[in-house]
Amino acid sequence: MATMTTRTTGAPGRRPNRRGEGALLRGELVAAASALLEEGEGEQSLSLRAVARRAGVAPQSVYLHFADVRALLVAVYEARFGELLATLENAGGGGDGLDGRARLRALCLAYCGYGQAHPGHYRVLFGTAGSPGWEPDQMAGLPALALLDEAVRAAGRAPGGAGAVGIAPETLGVWAALHGLVTLRRDRPGFPWPPVEVLVDALLDAPAGDGVRAAS
Repeated sequence: MATMTTRTTGAPGRRPNRRGEGALLRGELVAAASALLEEGEGEQSLSLRAVARRAGVAPQSVYLHFADVRALLVAVYEARFGELLATLENAGGGGDGLDGRARLRALCLAYCGYGQAHPGHYRVLFGTAGSPGWEPDQMAGLPALALLDEAVRAAGRAPGGAGAVGIAPETLGVWAALHGLVTLRRDRPGFPWPPVEVLVDALLDAPAGDGVRAAS
């Protein structure tokens, strides 16, 4: 049986959800929480009451979907990392017909492109604490990192074994470098950065021994 949702009177143009629209409200709450995280000071400033105000619903409506702030945060991270994963999966047309290096390059460019196109979402993923009690193998971002790891290995750039949570150290190095490209370009826009394609190529073509390219 569908639950009834109470909309606050201060939210013009909103109507009570019809039957079967509980999932829609849940998505609205996740979007509201994500927006507050983008605009605010991180997880510690988030409250279910603030999310309810942003979504235009009564506070008790939030509890129909999320028991506490932590549960809502998990949903936010899962949604945003899901977007990032979809972006990577579609990189370079899904990788069809690409060799190992070209596929890895496409993923790197897609990662940077997501961060540049959605700076608020990216800040939610990596600018907040991002660790509401998860064990490492339960982190929402692991599928995206695993996809990058597959590409690094397919390109022959991870000759060693797996490290933390099954991810090669070389992959973690690539990820750290990409994160640096995204955040530095965002936080230092006045610097004369070359195009992101040039920076990614410099990363992938770096001399052997720097932790990115496998020894020949």
